[in-house]
This record gives sequence, C-alpha cells and structure tokens, in this order.
Amino acid sequence: MEVIFKIWYLIAILPFYLLMEGTERLADFLKKRNIYAHWDIWHSWVIVLVVLLIVLLINGGY
Repeated sequence: MEVIFKIWYLIAILPFYLLMEGTERLADFLKKRNIYAHWDIWHSWVIVLVVLLIVLLINGGY
C-alpha cells in the first residue's frame, strides 16, 4: 500500500504542489518588479495547458 501511495504522490500530488509553489514565487517576483500584480493560479494553468497543446500539436497527438 505504501508503494502505491508513493507512486500516486510522485505522479499527482508533487507536480501540483510544485505548480502551486512556482505560482506563488512567480507572483511575488512580478509584484516586486511591478510587472504584473494580479498573477494567480489560473494564469499558471492557462500557461500549462497552452504548452501541453503546443507539444501535442507538434507531436501529432491532437
């Protein structure tokens, strides 16, 4: 059972946690530099989905 939890953690939970942390750090960086003060998780999801779409189009998976 512990092995299944570790696999689930590496596949689903860890990337989500990294996305959340990265979003917070990017938002802080953009606010500090006065570039864009309204960055949130939705912006990050849009970027992830656009990159995924580009990869799928290039590889012919879509």
